[in-house]
Amino acid sequence: MGGSRKGIPNSTNKYETDILPKLMDVKEWLMQGDTVREVCKKLSISPETWYKYCREHETLMELVNMGRSVLCNEVEKSLLKLCTGYEYEELKTIVEEDKNGKKRTKLEKIKRHQPPSAQAISFFLRNRMPEEWSDKKELILDTRQNEEARKQLFLEMINGEVVDINGCQNELARSELDEE
Repeated sequence: MGGSRKGIPNSTNKYETDILPKLMDVKEWLMQGDTVREVCKKLSISPETWYKYCREHETLMELVNMGRSVLCNEVEKSLLKLCTGYEYEELKTIVEEDKNGKKRTKLEKIKRHQPPSAQAISFFLRNRMPEEWSDKKELILDTRQNEEARKQLFLEMINGEVVDINGCQNELARSELDEE
């Protein structure tokens, strides 16, 4: 008999019947990069139910963290390979025709080199060592000196002396004042 009868609680729940037997599949899906939505679809549950199960079942939460950790480690290794460059083998299929017109297929392995990626290096450095490589630099200026200079300039302007930005009297303004 499936489901619960009126007033009598169900002895098993969907977690035990549908999720628990598939825990290794869940781990595999997460290691392959499946999103929560994709895992939920494969398990025929809603994301709300997924999060509820994660809160209620420590084993599931540990498995989720482990699967994501493995995926993140793989991505980091791939990024490092892109930053440093790597060797790989490429298979080349060669079709040759002999004197009699008979075709023969030959596979040839070619060793290739993938040079480092400047974009990957930049990403790696900006994220791993932001204080040294970030495009955003924090500049701390001591504005006390600037503030004093601004106050002095303002006072001089009020007193009738016209001053240019460098703090020197402006010749044109002085000659105009002299004419008055």
